Amino acid sequence: MTAEHFEVLGSVVSVDIPSADDADRIRTQWARCMAPAAATAVSSVTYGGQDDAHRRDYGLASALTLAGITHAAGSRLMLHAAGVADPGTGRVAVLVAASGTGKTTAAHRLCRAGFGYVTDETVSIDADDEVLPYPKPLSLVINGDSPHHKSQHGPDELGLAPCPAPARAALFVLLDRDRATDQPTEQPDQKTDDAPAAEVMPRLERVPLLDGLIALIPQTSALPAMRRPLQTLAGTVRRAGGVWRMRYREVEDTAPLLRDALRATEPDPSEVIAFEPTDAGSSRPSSAGTADAATTDEAEWDDGARVIRAPYLDAVGVEDEILVLIDTRPTRLSGLGSTIWAHSDRAMSVAALIELCVAEHGDHPQAAHLVRTAVRDLVEHSVLQPAD
Repeated sequence: MTAEHFEVLGSVVSVDIPSADDADRIRTQWARCMAPAAATAVSSVTYGGQDDAHRRDYGLASALTLAGITHAAGSRLMLHAAGVADPGTGRVAVLVAASGTGKTTAAHRLCRAGFGYVTDETVSIDADDEVLPYPKPLSLVINGDSPHHKSQHGPDELGLAPCPAPARAALFVLLDRDRATDQPTEQPDQKTDDAPAAEVMPRLERVPLLDGLIALIPQTSALPAMRRPLQTLAGTVRRAGGVWRMRYREVEDTAPLLRDALRATEPDPSEVIAFEPTDAGSSRPSSAGTADAATTDEAEWDDGARVIRAPYLDAVGVEDEILVLIDTRPTRLSGLGSTIWAHSDRAMSVAALIELCVAEHGDHPQAAHLVRTAVRDLVEHSVLQPAD
């Protein structure tokens, strides 16, 4: 039995490995993440359980990553993303995508094209935008017919350059690969009517900030555990130039584009407004649940009925829209919804909300009905709650 220690997202995790052969292989794969034997581990994970060595190694990678995320929850912004760094500046491109859609391939090929390897799995960012490298082994699919059967390859084995220090988040990129190339053609080097030249070239497209935040939130880890999670995410993303969508066919072709973007990106110009929870209770997840059906009948919302914001974790405004995080659920408010919610930091009567909405959006023959309907919908979705 060999006890090994690993540095995972800022924490030391121990693993007992029964076989000497397995231990040698694991040490090679995780060479850049090995911690001293004398390091104090905050937790341990179990290795083994499967007959296939590849599955044991992949299981270990998943368990170590989960342990690191668990210990870092609430202290750092973490995204399910690959990270590659400009070797001259340490500026990191955070490449965000769902599982199985190209993060590891992007990290591998871009680092072979000259970037420094940060991670292929979890990008961890502190309050000063500094990135903590997690140079775990890359999980490469063995056979395309079995996408979850993967082998582990250390960055040293693959010849990937290390991440320079210090490393800072400088670009948030949503990967959007054109999978038309998955279908072989007789003349792959020639453009066809189905693939016009403009579609072949990789390109970066700015995503409106609120749209970008909504796209990033499902790919975060333990975001609600952070203090002011939306403000933290929005601030980090804004300082890094906002969110960009990268459309491409072969990811290695994007290397020049990413290098230029990392060196030229300026902060996103969008103004972000913070909506602080009004008291300690409203900054915690709501336990109210969905409003009772009788309460949400429009007839209940006469002029004298009063509502107030339901408990929420955090909220930010971008331009004329508001994003509210309730429990783990982001809710986007626009139009009447954003106006009503913005003014409901204290108990507000429906009559007062109708007046405010008319003042901000203009008069309408159905103004009262539209506002009452919006109030009902916001209560149904636990964004507002009755104040009395």
